[in-house]
Amino acid sequence: MHESVLTLNNVEAYYDKLHIVQGVNLLLDSGVTSIIGRNGMGKSTLMKAIMGLVSTKGSIKFFGQEIVGLKPYQIAQKGIGYVPQGRRNFPSLTVDEHLTFCASSGFSSEENRWSSDRVYDLFPRLYERKDLYGTSLSGGEQQMLAIGRALVLNPRLLLLDEPSEGLAPTIIDQLVDVFEKIRKENMNILIVEQDLNFCERVTDSTNVMVNGQIAFSGSLRELRNNAELSRKLLGIG
Repeated sequence: MHESVLTLNNVEAYYDKLHIVQGVNLLLDSGVTSIIGRNGMGKSTLMKAIMGLVSTKGSIKFFGQEIVGLKPYQIAQKGIGYVPQGRRNFPSLTVDEHLTFCASSGFSSEENRWSSDRVYDLFPRLYERKDLYGTSLSGGEQQMLAIGRALVLNPRLLLLDEPSEGLAPTIIDQLVDVFEKIRKENMNILIVEQDLNFCERVTDSTNVMVNGQIAFSGSLRELRNNAELSRKLLGIG
């Protein structure tokens, strides 16, 4: 029987007493899916709920296994790699140390396994910077490192929170190429993003969050072609 990659049922998430995510239902079968929406709608909080980083109720199943209630490191061990908003690289570790210390055999076969060498092939700029500390890099290089750090865990699902944020158009173009290469490895990816053009270039389907709930699921093209719906959900038209 086919198991969905990620199944969320009536997920609620909180910051202290603030009720941010309010009954989210979401199904991720495979491929690359995005979550879009205006600021403050709960997108990043939902990613943190999946990773066990905020107080969460409801059900989140990863390949059929319940993960609500697990600690973040246990969720990572199940095969979810997380690239948080703002990259969050370690200031005391070099690029090479990030990739070495985070490496795990994970869930990839030996011939498809992500290693530091494969990450350097994917991001040649990181190889040139491998002896520099993680926070001394440019914004684009830090994003490359954050993605590489998640890849060497060899996860079954990659979560990325605002991967294009603050990046120059040329770096975004590089990220589009990178995601195309990662997709060929049959990596499942869930992206939270503000840049609709970026989403349209890299994702198969999208979900729109409004006030802590999923208000639309489908193709981004369908959303773009419906001016009234785009204006209602995203404030654009």
